[in-house]
Amino acid sequence: MATEVFFEVTCWVDPKVEGFEPKMEGASRNVLWVIEGTSCDLPWQAALFKGEKFICGGTLVDKNWVLTAAHCHVPGPSRNVLWVIEGTSCDLPWQAALFKGEKFICGGTLVDKNWVLTAAHCHVPGFISVRLGGQSQKDSGGTEQWRLSAKVFKYPRYNETNKDGDLMLIKFLLPVHVNKQVKPLPLASHCPVPGKTCQISGWGSTTSPEVTFPEDLHCAKVTIVSEEQCRLIYPSSITTNMVCAGESRSRADSCQGDSGGPLMCDGRLQGIVSWGPGICGDPKKPGVYVNLCKYTQWLQDTMRRN
Repeated sequence: MATEVFFEVTCWVDPKVEGFEPKMEGASRNVLWVIEGTSCDLPWQAALFKGEKFICGGTLVDKNWVLTAAHCHVPGPSRNVLWVIEGTSCDLPWQAALFKGEKFICGGTLVDKNWVLTAAHCHVPGFISVRLGGQSQKDSGGTEQWRLSAKVFKYPRYNETNKDGDLMLIKFLLPVHVNKQVKPLPLASHCPVPGKTCQISGWGSTTSPEVTFPEDLHCAKVTIVSEEQCRLIYPSSITTNMVCAGESRSRADSCQGDSGGPLMCDGRLQGIVSWGPGICGDPKKPGVYVNLCKYTQWLQDTMRRN
């Protein structure tokens, strides 16, 4: 015996909204259909918006989850939301700016009068120009020193897919003149401790997702996150050669353009800006850095032999 089953549907669609077309071929545009329904109040009903524009309905199925239709998807975070990444202007004698011709490509750290350390993903074919001793990315104040790369040494086991081993040494054609404005930052002798406050720096974007690149070098304070916590945030993405750092109560973070720059803890180079989530400055998603204490031997051997 056939049984009739009735379903209840809910929505905010105006029964006479212009632009909603009848779902039947051949329906005349001169016919105005009135869709039956009554006002109601349901605790599981959700309304989805893109900015101020209503886009779809949805259903609360868990305290953390709403279920809706796949065709309701809209790309990315709302462009009406622009996160300003925390940081202040600073001047660091070990901070390097790497260029290909006149184009800025990455940050770096002076670790010896002959060497700059940066990220392996910053590699470009041919010569790399390195500028030191200037606060502005395009500084011409007379304190800066320019050097050309003679040799480039990418970490031999660098994995382009997961960014494991994301470090690269650049040897200068001529050594820099060490002075007050240009001097190396010593490498860390120990691995970082969770909870430790450190400093990041670079000429990376100060906003996200829209990018805004500053003229001056910017610095921010971040806190070392434990490996266990970081693995929970980025499942299957974190190796023992990486270290996470961020701020759970602010938007201090590295961003596009900061790659290769330093993570400094207790006056020593602890890490290199490597990768992070697509949107910078998320308090729940720290930046990911090369854990340099894992590469001390390779760094020392490479510089000594060359």
